[in-house]
Amino acid sequence: MVPVPLPGRAAGGALKKAAIAIAALAAAFCIVPLPPRSTAARLLSQSHGEGVLRAGAAKVRIALPEHPVLAGYAGHRRAGSSAEPVHVRAIALEAGSARAILVSVDTLLIPPGFFAPDGCALVAATHTHTGPGGLWDNAVAGWMGAGSPDKEQQAALERALREALGQAVAALGPAELQMSREMWPQGPARPRSEGRIDPELVAMRLRRPSGEIVATAVIYAMHPTSAPRDVLSADWPGQLETGAPVLVLQGAGGNTTWERDKPIGPMIAIEVERLLASAPALTALPLDCEVSSVSAPGAQASMRVPWLLRRAASNLIQLAFDPSATQTRLRIGPLALLGVPGEPVGELGLAARPEVLVGLSGGYLGYVETRERWERGGGESAKTYFGPQLARALGLEAR
Repeated sequence: MVPVPLPGRAAGGALKKAAIAIAALAAAFCIVPLPPRSTAARLLSQSHGEGVLRAGAAKVRIALPEHPVLAGYAGHRRAGSSAEPVHVRAIALEAGSARAILVSVDTLLIPPGFFAPDGCALVAATHTHTGPGGLWDNAVAGWMGAGSPDKEQQAALERALREALGQAVAALGPAELQMSREMWPQGPARPRSEGRIDPELVAMRLRRPSGEIVATAVIYAMHPTSAPRDVLSADWPGQLETGAPVLVLQGAGGNTTWERDKPIGPMIAIEVERLLASAPALTALPLDCEVSSVSAPGAQASMRVPWLLRRAASNLIQLAFDPSATQTRLRIGPLALLGVPGEPVGELGLAARPEVLVGLSGGYLGYVETRERWERGGGESAKTYFGPQLARALGLEAR
């Protein structure tokens, strides 16, 4: 007779084989790097011209539900109410045959691929840590600080973005530009980790020939984390505005926090007015804008992650985060801006001069640290996703 195996033994053997296979896969995941999902960089849009300046601006409130999802800190949070307004602000510019758009959004970050306007545009977040979240369809990113994905809030922000762009373009008219910049070490920005911060304050104002202010843009590197965590708030970027739209753009603020016990917004607003008071007015200028796709290198967990877990952590990042983003180069007369899809540290901003880095624009690839600090686990390296090669991939390292 041929012995018939007992069902219990067969099932046990199958479970044992499955367990061995799972253990082998887990071991491989902890040892073998996943291939990077990078793609070649390509030009998406460009606009070049020179001539008489025309400008228009708009400010549109983001219509949120009563208890909106917040972004800025780990976990899932909702605000007690949506009473405090948050906005999208936009400036449309024309010179000769060129048109460009500059946009700031009262939110933590712009998720990869969230909004791709027609034409040439630099779209950036103010980086408030108490703004509307849920914009990123990524549960891991949501838990890490972007807010639980929320379709209603995504739709609300998209509507506000399109309305602001449409209104700014519709308002185009003759304008003149004032621009001034200074190193401002006595300002409220302070380092929160090793390395130099970028203390520069950049201010740009557009006026009608009659003198009426169209809009103001301010670039300053400092984390907006001064508001209570359980409220909806634009934080200090919202405190600079008293009339016409004021667009606040983050500079290279990856390692920059704020000085406690100081009136942050009013202090910056006063200095902006002082800077612009004697700035010359330009009525004709060159306007150049280029938008390109960029791709991060392979994911690389921080040196602070224990060695035995580092490859697994890198592979998890590779699976969870989109490595693609966009970069916008925008030259408005004497001012040259470079959008960075992440949070560059101050040293990279200083090295980029005279070009001004605008962080949190065109997607999000995490913090961008210098190679030297990353390799020894210093500075903001613990918050990076794509290792020491990211600065080079974004065209920052060689600067």
